[in-house]
Amino acid sequence: MLTLVRSMFLAAAVALGGCAATVTKPSDAPAAALQPAARPAAVALLITGSPTIQASADWHTFRAEWRTAFNAAAAAAAIPATYLESEPAEQPAGTVLIRVNVNEYRYLTPGARFGLGIMTGNAFVDADAEFIEFPARRSIGKRKYGTSSSAWQGVFSAMTDKQVRALSDTMLQDLTRR
Repeated sequence: MLTLVRSMFLAAAVALGGCAATVTKPSDAPAAALQPAARPAAVALLITGSPTIQASADWHTFRAEWRTAFNAAAAAAAIPATYLESEPAEQPAGTVLIRVNVNEYRYLTPGARFGLGIMTGNAFVDADAEFIEFPARRSIGKRKYGTSSSAWQGVFSAMTDKQVRALSDTMLQDLTRR
């Protein structure tokens, strides 16, 4: 009986753990880190997209999801973070703005995947990021980032929330890696 309970607990833990999101970058992307003058004193995030992308019914929800994930990633990296609604004229010295242009995305919640299974399709994000150092507004690099989920990963595959967190973590790692 104890073995059965342990087996059920282990199966539940594996099922509820879900799959981690994997960030993809083009294979020709430079391996070297972005080179700000010094470790950023702060980071700012601006999410943009084409007018068609911004007209999506879930655009505001998607950006709110990204704001939450980015703030958590910045807190974990011990870097003060700001989320911006529009292009800033100025930022404090030592701030690096990460301007993310979303080329394409499909927003899915874990609840949608759990409730409707593979019929919901796959979540994904395709974006370009430019890193801009203030106050000089000097571009210190551009990168392409992407994530996707797969129906083959089951109902607990990484949905948008985990994907934007993985993207945020990767962008901050690229910025602070020396």
